[in-house]
Amino acid sequence: MRYKSLVLFFILSITAVFGQDVRVDSKYHSPLGIPLQLSAIFGDIRPNHFHMGLDFRTNQKEGIPIYSINDGFISRIKISTNGYGRVIYIDHPNGITSVYAHCSAFSKEISDYILPKQVAAFSNDIDLKLEKNEFPLKKGDFIALSGNSGSSTGPHLHFELRETKTEHALNPLLYGFSITDNFSPSIDAIKIYAVDEKGYQIPGKSMMIKVQKSKNGFVIPTNKIILPKDFVPSYGQLAFSVSGTDRIGSNGTNCGLFENICLVDNDTLFHSVCDQISFDDSRYVNSHQDLDEYKKSKTRFHKLFKTAHNPLNIYHYESLGTLKIGPKDTLTVQISLKDVSKNNSNLSFTIITPSETPVKSEKFYSSKTYFLPDSAYHLVGKQMKIDIEPYTFYEPVKKFDEINNNRFGSSEIPIQKSFKIEMSSLPNINTEKQFIQILSNGKANALLTTQINGKLNAESKLFGIYSVKIDTIAPKITPLNFKETDSVITKSTLTWKVSDSQTDIKNYNLLVNGEWFPLEYDLKSNRLIYVRDKIHRMEEKIEVLVTDGCGNIGIWKKELCLQ
Repeated sequence: MRYKSLVLFFILSITAVFGQDVRVDSKYHSPLGIPLQLSAIFGDIRPNHFHMGLDFRTNQKEGIPIYSINDGFISRIKISTNGYGRVIYIDHPNGITSVYAHCSAFSKEISDYILPKQVAAFSNDIDLKLEKNEFPLKKGDFIALSGNSGSSTGPHLHFELRETKTEHALNPLLYGFSITDNFSPSIDAIKIYAVDEKGYQIPGKSMMIKVQKSKNGFVIPTNKIILPKDFVPSYGQLAFSVSGTDRIGSNGTNCGLFENICLVDNDTLFHSVCDQISFDDSRYVNSHQDLDEYKKSKTRFHKLFKTAHNPLNIYHYESLGTLKIGPKDTLTVQISLKDVSKNNSNLSFTIITPSETPVKSEKFYSSKTYFLPDSAYHLVGKQMKIDIEPYTFYEPVKKFDEINNNRFGSSEIPIQKSFKIEMSSLPNINTEKQFIQILSNGKANALLTTQINGKLNAESKLFGIYSVKIDTIAPKITPLNFKETDSVITKSTLTWKVSDSQTDIKNYNLLVNGEWFPLEYDLKSNRLIYVRDKIHRMEEKIEVLVTDGCGNIGIWKKELCLQ
């Protein structure tokens, strides 16, 4: 007995040292049936978005119980092949909505509630909005099992808190969840830029300075920076960015930056705090970071300034964070990074500007040669039309002149909104079997295409080469974990491999003796999964129907003896 106690003590000690336990305020119930350990935090920079919640480890397994953190009611249930997969939204009386994503299954009560609605819609994917008190819950009620559904890259629970009224994602580490964190953020490097009056970077006008850690804190060589002559043009201003990491938790996992402050001569120039983020604006992460530098060196620099049209609500100061300078200026700059636990790091240095007054010059960005972010564009080529709404681009972009060759832009350019594409359909071929394909980054993808007055219409957030393709081939369906010749099948789950040579899978359904039953489509593995109903214990007629984006229907059917 003493030996078992020592082993248990050792295991708990290991968890305390190497784990990353999250504490939950007493007003909440833990969302998971195991100790909460973080694998990602709110505000981490991801491709084209901020991470909008906390990721909790589930020991690389599915099936861990998930619980409602507080009294409330289910306001939304969604099942989709991508995104959050199986997800539940719960509205609470305190004005906060909790979100539980990538579930492998819902509780029986929730599944029983969903099933008739799926049957009525003849659809596995579903998005239900519920009225208040339609599905009430108590604090600690079991609601689901953790999983890997949707666009998840591994088993875990993605957990969010949102402000119910605005649906802004809130940082849970400021709202009832906390961690032990004794590490101050690290400052690795800074960059200095010349920008125009709207905060747009002027090409070729930036410099990077490595930061060193000393016994007195963070420093740069000589603690001063002398700006080159003509670094900032006559119409330009000065701006800064910072690269760093924040080690959190007892094991010091590296995460993104939480709070960034820039002072010049003790006056606040810029202040950002990753406390809440609007979902509509999350893609502006492409403007918040120095994306060109990341593509070049894989180093993330958080800008200590913003463009005039960047609406992110993480900025807690009204100015753009840009600085007008004059000749012979000597400026004291302080950059401060703080984490959610109030640990902070500082870097101070002096900027010395050239003694010469910059020669008056024309503004770099002209509407004649650049697509400007605040403008709309309607472009017409021989076979293609393009419509771009204002505030699609983050920075001015050199105009493309290749639209007549059905090529538009570079796949390296990120954009905020989808732009519209119209192309002529191919003659003498059913337009419903035609679609627009984009070739970008060496990869061909079918765009969701509609047919209007003989024209093909689609939207895209990627630039590349566009073409009209034809799809008349139905999806292929192949049994994966059983053989059609099996005399008896005892497996509790049946799986099929599904593939389509052209367009994506649009719809998928399962019929057992003509009756509709739920079927899961795992987009990551292209598998259809049927968890057998217990009543099926005899010879059953199984029929799987899969529809692609051009309406071609693949059918697999067989009479199977199920036991």
